[in-house]
Amino acid sequence: MPDLFAGRVQVLFEPAISAIGPVVAGKVRALGVTNATRIVQLPDVPAIGEYVPGYVATGWQAICAPKNTPPQIIATLNKEVSAALADPAFKTRLTTLGVEPFANSPAEFGRFVVEYTDKWRKVIEEAGLKAD
Repeated sequence: MPDLFAGRVQVLFEPAISAIGPVVAGKVRALGVTNATRIVQLPDVPAIGEYVPGYVATGWQAICAPKNTPPQIIATLNKEVSAALADPAFKTRLTTLGVEPFANSPAEFGRFVVEYTDKWRKVIEEAGLKAD
């Protein structure tokens, strides 16, 4: 973002949580969002998928625990995190920052990670990218 402000770069892909402030303040112009649809905070900014059908490239954060964590601890963590994400004030704060909170079960999250990893594996393979 500092390089964009200084004119050293012309385009930047930046997470919404750190880009919304400068966009709303008029310091930078958003060209598109990488979500599947437009986001509430920037309703006039198109989703890139409106121009490139099927384009979606979102990031995510999660709360995880070590592999051998007892199931009752996992259940308690999931219950408390889900309760926090359901709290209207907390949810509103996250949404204001450009975060789209979603709660799910540990099993659902596991499936999400597998699907997300498979999606990007295919993109990497089709592009012929290799790690150096």
